[in-house]
Amino acid sequence: MLADRIQPVRPRRAAWLLLALAPALLVLIAVRTHDSVSSTPVTQDFRNFESFQVHPLAITPDGTKLLALNTPDARLEVFAIGAGTLDTLGEVPVGLEPVSVHAQNDSIAWVVNHLSDDVSVVDLRSLSVRGTLRVGDEPTDVAFAGSPERAFVCVSGEDAVKSFNPATLAPAFAPTPIFGRHPRALAVGGSGGSQVYVSVLDAGNRTTVIGAQAVTALGGPSPPSPPKNSGLPAAPEVGVIVQWNGTHWVDDGQPTAKIWDAGVPPGFSLPDVDVVVIDPNTGAVTANVSNVGTNNFNIAVDPASGTLFVTNTEAANRTRFEPNLRGRFARDQVTLIGSGGSGTVTPVHLNDHINYADSTGSQSERDLSLAEPVDIVVNSAGGKVYVAAMGSSKVGVLGPSGDVTNRITTGGAPSPPGIAPGEPRGPTGLALDATRHQLFALNRFTNSIAILDTDTETKIGEVALRFDPSPPEVRTGRRFLYDGAISAHGDLACATCHISGNFDNLAWDLGNPLGQMEASLQIPARQIHPMKGPMTTQSLRGLADSSPFHWRGDRLDFTRFNPAFRNLMGAPDSLSAADMQMYNDFIMTVVYPPNPNQTLNRKFAAFADSGRVEFETRPHDGGQPCATCHALPNGTNRVIFPGPILQESQDFKVPQLRNMYQKTGFALAAGAQKRGFGFLHDGSIDNIVDFLRLRVFSFPDTMARYEIEAFLLSFDTGMAPSVGRQLTINGSSKNSPGTTALLDSLYLEADLGNCDLIAHGKIAGVMKGFLYQPGHTFISDFNPEGTIQADTLRSWATTGGEITYMGVPPNSGMRMAIDRDRDGYRDRWELALHSKPWDPSSIPMVTAVAGAAAPRVARLDQNRPNPFNPETVIPYDSGPGGRVTLRVFDASGRLVRTLVDAVLPPGVHRARWNGRNDRGTAVASGRYFYRLAVGNTVRTRAMTLVR
Repeated sequence: MLADRIQPVRPRRAAWLLLALAPALLVLIAVRTHDSVSSTPVTQDFRNFESFQVHPLAITPDGTKLLALNTPDARLEVFAIGAGTLDTLGEVPVGLEPVSVHAQNDSIAWVVNHLSDDVSVVDLRSLSVRGTLRVGDEPTDVAFAGSPERAFVCVSGEDAVKSFNPATLAPAFAPTPIFGRHPRALAVGGSGGSQVYVSVLDAGNRTTVIGAQAVTALGGPSPPSPPKNSGLPAAPEVGVIVQWNGTHWVDDGQPTAKIWDAGVPPGFSLPDVDVVVIDPNTGAVTANVSNVGTNNFNIAVDPASGTLFVTNTEAANRTRFEPNLRGRFARDQVTLIGSGGSGTVTPVHLNDHINYADSTGSQSERDLSLAEPVDIVVNSAGGKVYVAAMGSSKVGVLGPSGDVTNRITTGGAPSPPGIAPGEPRGPTGLALDATRHQLFALNRFTNSIAILDTDTETKIGEVALRFDPSPPEVRTGRRFLYDGAISAHGDLACATCHISGNFDNLAWDLGNPLGQMEASLQIPARQIHPMKGPMTTQSLRGLADSSPFHWRGDRLDFTRFNPAFRNLMGAPDSLSAADMQMYNDFIMTVVYPPNPNQTLNRKFAAFADSGRVEFETRPHDGGQPCATCHALPNGTNRVIFPGPILQESQDFKVPQLRNMYQKTGFALAAGAQKRGFGFLHDGSIDNIVDFLRLRVFSFPDTMARYEIEAFLLSFDTGMAPSVGRQLTINGSSKNSPGTTALLDSLYLEADLGNCDLIAHGKIAGVMKGFLYQPGHTFISDFNPEGTIQADTLRSWATTGGEITYMGVPPNSGMRMAIDRDRDGYRDRWELALHSKPWDPSSIPMVTAVAGAAAPRVARLDQNRPNPFNPETVIPYDSGPGGRVTLRVFDASGRLVRTLVDAVLPPGVHRARWNGRNDRGTAVASGRYFYRLAVGNTVRTRAMTLVR
């Protein structure tokens, strides 16, 4: 047994995770950088967290209402169900990033808010939030079971399921720990709902990594297959991915797998917990189920047979090298588990029509594939199972044995206004209306609901959710992350590994023995070997200011990943330059959530704060502090260090540190582990403290190492913990010390600019919205109400007239609280003037919004000529001057063109629009809206383009 495997201390490795070299050495290292910049102006009042919807649709028990989550708009929309129709009954503002909804009964629904870390308890009669239950980090789902009935909430970030009394919201049992990373979906089955089933997203597949030193000491990796290009120099020393086969830890060596038991600590095991069974009457785990899938998305139960159906993907990450993985690195599956979770486990390949021997695939093959199976429902009476294939914009129809019998597109006609029939839909949620023989599918890409006839298995309708605040780069570019159609066989996408824009908690060896040496981005350039060894999947969050990319810094910007569509996913060709730019523009919008280990005021616990001081100021390596290279705010100075300096066999970029807290759960020790990969580029380091024991570091005592670890696990992500924080108050709680203390903290966070603070509540029977202003005041969504003192607003809360406060991302408060459609007219003011506050094309027939007068008022005049073709002139007055924006939007509220974004002096100005969007492409004929914003003053007018 090798000591460096038992104790993850590698004396010959320099500290590139927390590296800080002497300034004189840094001067000698230069790197070409090229930030990936969006080609469209980023909408600053919207932050894209790209949360993964779990159960975004639900039907009330009486079958009369469909509950749908408008995730980007942070609302629950309620529809009346008809035969082939959905009619909006109303909406309810809920928390940030709602991902699941479940009707407790016909009157109450629970909405799980992924980023707010809570549940909104919604009264479906009054269409208002009656309470907010704070549950823990990144909850994903809720279900009701047991006698008496209890609510079970899946708390993904804590690897737990928590139970509550639905009437009092008090805990029912102690949290139920789940032995797997990121439990995701819940289902209820068994006699009388006697079992709760939990699917685990990042369950793994019993793979782990053996580090480079251990591999070298054990004779090196198996010979490469295909054989190494004779023109290449010797491959760098790298680790090896191994998998437990029931007897040994083996690699994928050909023709015989090599046994690596000597490189793994004695007693180390990966149980591969994929599905967990909980007794709802005790909260205890009664069974764990393995061999289901690597990443398990959702779960459903056949009430007649008790069979469980789990949608998942099975990763082939033990396979070495990109040529062997091209077009076949994962399989989309539905796994059947015998009644109650105790029967036979049978994975079923959803795409068994694929001929993997043909690495290029065919269009007919792609047309049949079902990619990204993210939700599932069972029609027991009809003997059918339905699977939402997000990456194929289809719903797969399965028989009771999991065999695919049909595929129903959620796109095509009929389509609602503003959504093209051919536009990819990306279904993520399903709800079965068995009585009316119809199935509802929520489409993530278009924020719409498709209505499918389960008898004819065709689409018969589609309804758009009321409003989507997503900027155009999100709407046009999101599909490239998930779309399976741009892979060889139609079954793979970037999101297969970069799940929801994050990662799969695995390592992959995507080296290529047939490749060529390439020049690095250092100046002067060095050579990069194509056989790079195992590397953990990196997150696609927060890329906007972190180039160059990849562990080795070998991608100058995001567009340089384009060859992966051909080389890894096996597509006939890479994306066009225009499509890749749209993908780039989308991915640059994806941001990190707040770090759950920080306090509400964006501070650190005392222990972690001591680590911050150590990290930023104390010389622990080469006489320099860690922050010399791991520079704030992201934790990287973006420098690529040569391998010899690092005492490594390859060059590496200083990595960012914003997601260290997501890499826990792996230990190089005897006993069962949740995951097989941890820190460092190959995942071979299990914890930060042991990494800091390397001899290159200098620490006065062990305590300082633990302090730095605590700081790194609390590292700021760029989003404050006050973002998403909610509090619902009523008549009995509004004056409690806890309420006033929390509100004071939120007021301060808003004053500091860490968040905007908004409030919603049904006051005197009317739903109202409020936006916090500096000085403990609020303004409302009805202009005549003027300024409201914070204490006055709090006093308005009653039992039955609750008020919910929420911290939201900076600059988004105006949209989320009082001007939803950004048209410059406040929401209730629009309703009073018979306009629609969710429709930017619907504006009151008034010349200005009521408000305080100014010595010089910003004014927006009618364009001339109007209608026009090919060009028009827009006169406007910048009023008092300052920051001025003038933008053009289409009838759906999507940004078309930014004409002005500058600081201007007071006076009259003119802007010209030539009928083209920000990419220079001519837009279609139709009605467009142009909006002038000067400070807090907004003016909007309409114009018509006629081609």
